[in-house]
Amino acid sequence: MDLDRRVAFLKTVTIFSETPDSLLIKLSENLVEMEVSEGEQIVLKGELGDSMYIILDGRVKVHDGEYIFTVLKTGDVFGKYYLLDKKERSATVTALSHTFLLRFHQDVFYDITKNENSVIKGVLRALVGRLRDMNVIEEQLAAQNQEIIRQKEKLEEQKKELIELNTTKDKFFSIIAHDLRSPITTLITLSEILRTDLDLLTPEQTHEILSGLYDLSKNYLKLLDNLLQWSRIQTGRMEPSPEKFDISSLLVEVTNFYKITAVEKKVNLICTTDTPMFIFADKNMIKTVLRNLISNALKYTAIDGTVESGLIQKENGVEIYVKDTGLGMTSDQVSKLFRLDSTYSTLGTANEKGTGLGLILSKEFIDKNGGKIWVDSEKGVGSTFHVSLPQNG
Repeated sequence: MDLDRRVAFLKTVTIFSETPDSLLIKLSENLVEMEVSEGEQIVLKGELGDSMYIILDGRVKVHDGEYIFTVLKTGDVFGKYYLLDKKERSATVTALSHTFLLRFHQDVFYDITKNENSVIKGVLRALVGRLRDMNVIEEQLAAQNQEIIRQKEKLEEQKKELIELNTTKDKFFSIIAHDLRSPITTLITLSEILRTDLDLLTPEQTHEILSGLYDLSKNYLKLLDNLLQWSRIQTGRMEPSPEKFDISSLLVEVTNFYKITAVEKKVNLICTTDTPMFIFADKNMIKTVLRNLISNALKYTAIDGTVESGLIQKENGVEIYVKDTGLGMTSDQVSKLFRLDSTYSTLGTANEKGTGLGLILSKEFIDKNGGKIWVDSEKGVGSTFHVSLPQNG
């Protein structure tokens, strides 16, 4: 490469943009041309820096082992800061293709430019530019890091949703396999007795079997209704339609619905509310919740026990409570309520069966209406379920 072409090329390099032609000629005369093959190392990390390199043609990578800091191409400069002082190289430079270079040795460069500060200014300007680039890169890395964190959180959320979906699926199949199959089997057995042995049964035995069929049918219908509503929630086909209504009258209505059941079990069923109180929620969903809570309380309360429901006016809403003097629960049993992954259910005082699905459904409905549900319970003493709901939308 002749002298004129060297000078013309140096003028295209940023750090020589303000260097006089006379000085560029001197620098060009002292350039050393190099040719390196693909994969050949030009400088090594840890060695003392004493030269600057300008890429005439080709590509190199600046790296530390497998990690690549940057890739440089034709017209780029590396090692320029070592024209200011000697320090150990902080990275290795390796050719990515057959590459041609121009090399300045530090001592030679210093002798030529010691009375001319335009080049040093160029080097310092490049250093400032590099620091600015590093700030931009740092900001980009910070933004990328935030995006990685966001993606990780999203993946964790998706993982959680998948676990919940699998738990939902397992619970669904469990109910189909056991809780639906079991009552159907009993219904068939009792029906078969009536079909084949009706003439052999006493009136009392016939009445007992028919009562059993009636109770099974009621429980079966309730389970199917809960299962249907629960499946609609899981598939996103059930959203609340909130309205302002009197929760007091609804609680009285649901309580009256269970009067017959309470009489049959010889349980005192009391509703203490007599003052209108208004809430903003989906009326049908709240009605389902009240039915689940009162029927559960009756299920776990023995003869001569009491189930009491009522309302408490709060600052920003209304609290509903359903209190019983039934079996009660331990703290471990309470912790398993409202959870699909560890549902808790036990036989009622009259051996009534359950799946725990009603409470899970109730929590889903209360959550969708912006409320809260919780329970206080003591083994052998009884339980009180609380529901708080907003008064305004």
